[in-house]
Amino acid sequence: MLKSLAKNMLNAVGYEVQLMPIGKVQLNRSVAFIHIAKCGGISIDTAMRSKLAKPGQHRLCRMTSIAASIASFNKPVMSLDESCQFSEHHLQVLKGILSYYLSLDQQYISGHWPVDSQILQYHYQTTDFITLLRDPVERFKSNYIFNKLSNNLSVMRPNALRNDNLIEEADEIVFGLRGWQMANTQTAFITGKYPRDQSHATQLQQEFQENIKKFKIVGFLDALEQFENQFSSTYGVSLNIKKKNKTNDQKGPNKVHIHDTLKDYFSQKNVHRHIETICKNDIYNIEKAKEIYLGK
Repeated sequence: MLKSLAKNMLNAVGYEVQLMPIGKVQLNRSVAFIHIAKCGGISIDTAMRSKLAKPGQHRLCRMTSIAASIASFNKPVMSLDESCQFSEHHLQVLKGILSYYLSLDQQYISGHWPVDSQILQYHYQTTDFITLLRDPVERFKSNYIFNKLSNNLSVMRPNALRNDNLIEEADEIVFGLRGWQMANTQTAFITGKYPRDQSHATQLQQEFQENIKKFKIVGFLDALEQFENQFSSTYGVSLNIKKKNKTNDQKGPNKVHIHDTLKDYFSQKNVHRHIETICKNDIYNIEKAKEIYLGK
């Protein structure tokens, strides 16, 4: 409420500002939060930002990064296949943006950007990389529903621009290449590439493990207490993680039907089994990450 009041007061006198939390901890190295969508990252980022960020060290502007990708993609996105091609292109653009921010030597940076072996090898000795991972099947369902409720960009599927034939659209996405990309998002954000097929996904498993070992802290949405303990022991301050479920924020009265229809769709046995199958690679990689960071 205080944040909204301050914004309103400044608006009233002719100023628009972006208010973000900052912290007082002083480090001799940088911290980069790799925020993978629908893994609880907003809550974690807000908590870490309030401890580590300095003035001017804002989150990556999502819309600016997407605009950069659209401009450099240099062709219209009219079909689902072209949307998948754009997602591949956007992943590569985001790596370039991350490399730029890492070069600034800011104490804290965060955003929806992927890493790869080259970025990690070059920066991990001077930068603490942090990320949060989640059960891939649950992340897939949550990400699909959230995008369907909130995404207004035609270049990215699913989006909120088409709300008729929800099941037909879901079948087209879930059982196609876009579904495969969404199922392997966590692998893509740790290796810097979407696996082309299952054979390529298997090849990337070793790269995923080698890359994840270069992270300072890796948390898991179902084990947040361990994440908090790791952060506290590393930086000497505790985190106050407040739950921020952005999907619930999108569930206005006119969107309840979309949410409930998709929840029912994902509960169908054949759909759930298919999602488990295409998430098999991410499931394996998250299990290996848990063995490394939780000893499980």
